[in-house]
Amino acid sequence: MEWQIIIRYDQQYIHLNANIIYSSDQIERIKITGKNRCIVLQNNRPLLKARGLKSKRIDWKLVEGELHNSYVLQAIINKLEKHFKTNSKSNL
Repeated sequence: MEWQIIIRYDQQYIHLNANIIYSSDQIERIKITGKNRCIVLQNNRPLLKARGLKSKRIDWKLVEGELHNSYVLQAIINKLEKHFKTNSKSNL
């Protein structure tokens, strides 16, 4: 599944592509690509969903690539969580 996210940083919009590259019963890995950079984020969303823990916070971990700006990383994570919330509500 691939989708596009847009974040605002330094008075400009950054267009990024997100793609789920691995998913198991416990973890999920998402590849985020931009113009010249690629990172892979890992989360425990499938495990929380299977156990019915809707209010527990998703744990995110940067497993590949480098991102020196923590604000951009947090903005990407917020957009991904927002995307997952809107898609889970539409599936009900």
